[in-house]
Amino acid sequence: MYDFTRLELAVLRSIFVETPQYADGLAAQLAGASIAERENTGGGFFTTISVATAIPRVSSPRVLGHEIYACVEGLADGMGFVLFMEDGYLNLLEGYAFGYENTALLDLTSVKFTITHSPNA
Repeated sequence: MYDFTRLELAVLRSIFVETPQYADGLAAQLAGASIAERENTGGGFFTTISVATAIPRVSSPRVLGHEIYACVEGLADGMGFVLFMEDGYLNLLEGYAFGYENTALLDLTSVKFTITHSPNA
């Protein structure tokens, strides 16, 4: 098992703020969540999230996070993010680099970043 990185937590919390109608339920799921798997693909990352099924489901769209971006140290054009839900539970956080930049050499567990609400901010 892994701990959530600072970047993952900041992105997830920003997505929750972006979707206030689901924020409480999503935050409750995050409080009972763990990382099942994490992959730095070179074009971004995939973080698979596991949530205890005793925590209530959230009736939300399958995809959240359409307006969350980050300026990331080491990437000229930054990153965008998407949160995928499955059966009402947090499931997969995807981070993707803009401009065909390579994330393979970035340590995403400690990278410096700033969350923004527009690409290339």
